[in-house]
Amino acid sequence: MDSTAPLSPRFLLVALLIGALPAVGAALVAPDLLQTWDLPITAGVLIGAVLLARRRNANTVPEFPAALGLALLTAVMVPTALHLTSPGPATNDERAYLYQAQLFAEGRLNEPLQGNEQVDFALRRRQVHEDRDQGTRYAKYSPGVAGWLTPGVWLGWPALMVVMASVVNVLLTRSLARSYGLAQHNVIALLLAISPFFLLVQSSFQSEVVTFPAALLAWWALLRVRDQEFRFALLVGCACGLIFLARPLTGVVSALACGWGMLSMNCSMARVRSLGLAIVGGLPLLGFSLLYHAAQTGDALLTPYHAYAMAFGPWEDASLSVADRVPIDVYGNGDLLAGLGRQAARWSVGLGMLGAAALGFVGLFGLRRRDGGAAFLFAVGLPLAYSLHWYPGHWAYLGPLYGFESLGLMLIGLGSALGRAPSAWGKNLMLALVAWGAIVIVPRYKVIQEQMEVRSAPERVAVTMDEGTVLLLPWVALPAMHEFGMKHWTPSRSPSAERVAIVRELSNPDYTRRALAALGLQGRAVYRLSPRTDAQEGEADYEALPANDLE
Repeated sequence: MDSTAPLSPRFLLVALLIGALPAVGAALVAPDLLQTWDLPITAGVLIGAVLLARRRNANTVPEFPAALGLALLTAVMVPTALHLTSPGPATNDERAYLYQAQLFAEGRLNEPLQGNEQVDFALRRRQVHEDRDQGTRYAKYSPGVAGWLTPGVWLGWPALMVVMASVVNVLLTRSLARSYGLAQHNVIALLLAISPFFLLVQSSFQSEVVTFPAALLAWWALLRVRDQEFRFALLVGCACGLIFLARPLTGVVSALACGWGMLSMNCSMARVRSLGLAIVGGLPLLGFSLLYHAAQTGDALLTPYHAYAMAFGPWEDASLSVADRVPIDVYGNGDLLAGLGRQAARWSVGLGMLGAAALGFVGLFGLRRRDGGAAFLFAVGLPLAYSLHWYPGHWAYLGPLYGFESLGLMLIGLGSALGRAPSAWGKNLMLALVAWGAIVIVPRYKVIQEQMEVRSAPERVAVTMDEGTVLLLPWVALPAMHEFGMKHWTPSRSPSAERVAIVRELSNPDYTRRALAALGLQGRAVYRLSPRTDAQEGEADYEALPANDLE
């Protein structure tokens, strides 16, 4: 395909329809993959866009003169508002990043275990590894995300770093679109800022919040390397290293894609020089990663992620002895075809218009002369790599979460494709996305809000309790209910220092009393978190009831 050849309306429609097929297929064979309103809303945006393109003259489409200002305002105001009104993180991953950032802010890599298995259980968190050999506790993830959040923790509001990342994303996407030669670079920045996928992820503390700006920085530097400004190759390597520090597999994919972009340059000396400088730029961060592994696990080649997977699971066969268990919570144990289907279905709706992602891929392929095909390889490589992961990415966020770092590139590809279309089609499809594409965030954020409400129940109830009390996260013998409490509720990190200590209940009252005494909580009134049986709509869903059986 000629990267400068015009795209006919027929081609656009065929591409959009092909892009819509994964979502339509998911609605038929895997209806739980997408949320209720994802398909109808994004399909409505598509239908409206086509009607505009067929009936509205291109000369009547507004030029969006304030697009960049609106993009920056949105990138600041919407994530800020969502974080300020959030009752708490929606996932255990985010809680783990914040936990590790708190440790970093205190000048520590980890904290000691209590040395008593019952007490350790009372404080157990998901995605936080209890390393018995080292006698320490730390988050299972690489240090990049927690490192980025640490200044916000120092200042008392970690979300500040997420909002800063939002602004950096908008500015880098605009600059990158200009570097690719797109006239509508300000509108591309606006499309990113109002993208429901972008806003939903930026309302979180997910690791992709950190890796997205690093990926944009890598591509910004790569284009300058291809313009013979070889010193920027150091920045390419550094940016890929920063991605690796937060999401190692994404870092590998980005390094391979950028490497291909350098290898595709015409001059052999340019290839050697740029690759050498990129390696020099990335090696210090790789070395830092190995040092971090050694400090946490005692082995530079054993990541905290893998250590947690081996200790916690899940496993392929949990009935085996610990020594014989094979953890599936590691890369390479996924179903490739099913994974690709999930990623494709989520991309179908991820840009706010059904099927629009197909035009993103088309546009990136057409831009291959500018970057050697690196952006296209990255956008294809991320879903491919993560399809081999056992977990598909959290379902609450619109779009393929594990492909989020390519969103800016996909929008640039979309803008490039629409720029090659007849004016009426290109401008009106863009108008539809700007005007209506963000509507899908409304029902999607409600889903995330529900997750936040469930996970924040202990903290919300604790606010209503008297100072110097204990709130137990209840032990329920029924395995499914016990797993619910372990998965959704998080105890206090330092119970004795909290106004209300939140700890996990153990399997019998005597064990619980001993754990409370070991934590310095003896003598406190003890309550148990319990669902409200008489709650009306809009009232609290949980309450604290006296734990009389512990007296």
